[in-house]
Amino acid sequence: MVSARRAASLAAATITMTAGLAGVAATEAAAATSVQVYWSSESRTAGFEPVNGNWYTNPATGLAGTPYRLAQQADAPIVAATGTATITANTAQQYQSILGFGSSLEESTIYNLSRMSATARERTLRQLLDPATGAGFNVARIAFGTSDFTSRTFYTYDDGTADPSLSRFSIQKDIDYNIISVLKQAKAINPNLLLFASVWSPPAWMKQNNSLIGGNLLDQHVPTLAAYYRRAVQAYAAQGLPIHAVTLQNEPLYSPPDYPGTLLSADQERRLAIAMRAEFTGNGLGGTKIWAFDHNFAEGPSYVAGVIGNPGSPNDAFNAVDGLAFHDYSGEPSIMGQVKANYPAKDVAMTERAVWGTTGANRIVDYLRNSSIMYQNWVTMLDQNRQPEKWTGSPDPTMLVQSPSSPDTVHLLPEYYFTAQFSKFIQRGAKRVGTNNGSASTVTNVAFLNPDGSLVTVVVNRSTANQTFSVRAGSQQFTSTLPAKTVGTYIWKDAPAGGGGGGSALRSNASGRCIDVPAANPVDGARLQIYDCNGTTAQQWTPGADGTLRSLGKCMDAAAAGTANGTAVQLYTCNGTAAQRFTLTASGDLVNTAANRCVDVLDRGTANGALLQLWDCTGGTNQKWTAA
Repeated sequence: MVSARRAASLAAATITMTAGLAGVAATEAAAATSVQVYWSSESRTAGFEPVNGNWYTNPATGLAGTPYRLAQQADAPIVAATGTATITANTAQQYQSILGFGSSLEESTIYNLSRMSATARERTLRQLLDPATGAGFNVARIAFGTSDFTSRTFYTYDDGTADPSLSRFSIQKDIDYNIISVLKQAKAINPNLLLFASVWSPPAWMKQNNSLIGGNLLDQHVPTLAAYYRRAVQAYAAQGLPIHAVTLQNEPLYSPPDYPGTLLSADQERRLAIAMRAEFTGNGLGGTKIWAFDHNFAEGPSYVAGVIGNPGSPNDAFNAVDGLAFHDYSGEPSIMGQVKANYPAKDVAMTERAVWGTTGANRIVDYLRNSSIMYQNWVTMLDQNRQPEKWTGSPDPTMLVQSPSSPDTVHLLPEYYFTAQFSKFIQRGAKRVGTNNGSASTVTNVAFLNPDGSLVTVVVNRSTANQTFSVRAGSQQFTSTLPAKTVGTYIWKDAPAGGGGGGSALRSNASGRCIDVPAANPVDGARLQIYDCNGTTAQQWTPGADGTLRSLGKCMDAAAAGTANGTAVQLYTCNGTAAQRFTLTASGDLVNTAANRCVDVLDRGTANGALLQLWDCTGGTNQKWTAA
C-alpha cells in the first residue's frame, strides 16, 4: 500500500480534478439560438495541392480555386440534444490555458516587409495581427542575432575577438535592418502581441570552433551567455519591446553545416537556465520566461529530464525553467503530452513548425490536444523566388508569398487561413475542454472555452467527402456539414456548462497507447488493455459524479473488488462501490480508491494488447497516464 503521506497528497490532488479528468455538474447558462460558422479549405485547382511548388510559381491561380478563405457561413441553429452526438464538449473538463497563435518575424520576413511601401506594409501586418480585420496573431518568434532565414551576413550582438565582459554588446544591427521598427509597428497594431526570442548561435568566441556555424558552447562561457541573454532582453525592453520568453538554444542537438547553430548538452542547458534566472531576477526581468529544449519531440523526454530534473533534486534547474519548447521534425505530438504529464507544473509550447493543408490543420489539433499552450509557424513570408534565405534546403511555401518585382503584392496562401481558423477565435486564456476526437475518415476536433464564455470548436475534415457531424454541450447541440478538405470553426456564445457526457482518452506515458475496451465489446469482465489511440468510444472515459470512469455505458472496475497487487482492471456494470472509483492525480497516477493502488501496465508492456492491473504506486511511466 502507499504511505499515509502519499494518500494525503492524492486526496489533495482530487480537489483540483476539474482541471483534469473529473467532471462536475453545473447549471446551464442561458444559451444562444445559433452558432457562428467560418470555413477555410484547400485549393481545388490541380497542381496546387498543399506544399506544391506551384504556390511559389503562380499563387493567384491556386487561390482562384480555393472556395473558402475564412469565409463566414450561415449560422447553425442550436436545438435540443437528441440521439448520439459526433462531438461532445465537456466544459467542466479543462486542460491548459492558451497563450496564443502566430508566426515568426524573423529577418527574412522583416526584409520583405521593409521592401514594401508604408501603406502595403501596414496592410500586410494588419492581415497578420489585427484581431478584428485580420488573423489576430498574438505571439511572434524573433531571433536574437541571425537565423538561417535572413538576407544579411550572419551576425550576433558581440562579434569579434573574445569579449567576456560584453563591452561591445549592441543590438544596433537589429535597428539598422528595420527589425526594431517593424516590431514596434506590429505591437502598435496588436498591443497584445507577445514576443519570444531564440538564439541560433552565441558569439563565435564563446564556442570551441570560434565560428557561428555549428560547434559547441565552451563550458567557461555558460555564465557569459546568460549575461548575453540578459543584455539582449534589456536592450529590447529599452526599445519598448518586452520579451515574454527566451528559449535556451534553438535546436541544441543539431550542428548545422552552413548556417548558425550550436550544440548544447542538457547539462549545459541546466547550468545556463540557473545562471539566466539569476541574471533576470537580479536585473528586474523576473517576469521573462525561460523555456528549455526547443527541439524535436523524439529527443524531448531524455533531454528535458537532464535539464530540469525533479523538484528538490540537487543542482537541478526545475525552479529556473518555466516551460518546455518543442519543434515538430521528428517524433509525435503525444510525446509533448507525456512530458507535460511528467512535469505538470511546466508549460509545454509548440515553438516551430510550418504545416500545410487540412493534414497540417489536424497537426495543430494534435499539438493542442497534447497540452501545447500555443502554435508558432516558422517563416511567415518569402518571395516567389523563395528568397531571402540561407537554409540548407529549398523552402516549402510560406503562408505569405510576395512578388519579387512588385513588393506590395502579397498572396495569402491557404495556410494563412487555416491558422486563422484557430488564432482569430481562440482567445488568450482560453481553456481547452474535453471532447472525443474522430479520425481521418470523418472529422477531428479541438475545443476551447474562451474567457468571454464562448465555446470555440475547430473541426477538421481531411477526407475527400463532405462530412456531417453534430456538436453537443449540455442538453443542446448543433449540426453542420463540412465540405471535403475544409476546416470549420464554430463559435457558440454562452454554451451550456457542465459535463454533458464528454469523454477523454487515457494515454499511457510509456507507450503513447490508450486504455481500451477490447473489440469495443462492453461485456462484464472485459479485461482492459492498451491499444493504439484511435478516437473510438471504446477509448473514451467519462468521469461520473460518483468518482467512476465510464465507457460504453459501464465502469472501470477492480475485478472482484480486489485490492491486492495484480488485481485485474476490467469493465463492469456500474454498482457504486469503491472498487469502481478512480482518481487521476496531477502527477498522472490513476489511483483506485478502494485499493489505494495505481493502474499499472502488466510487465511494463508497451505493445498493443498489454493488460492492466492494480499495483503499488512506484512513479514508473507504465503507471503514468495523460487525459487527452
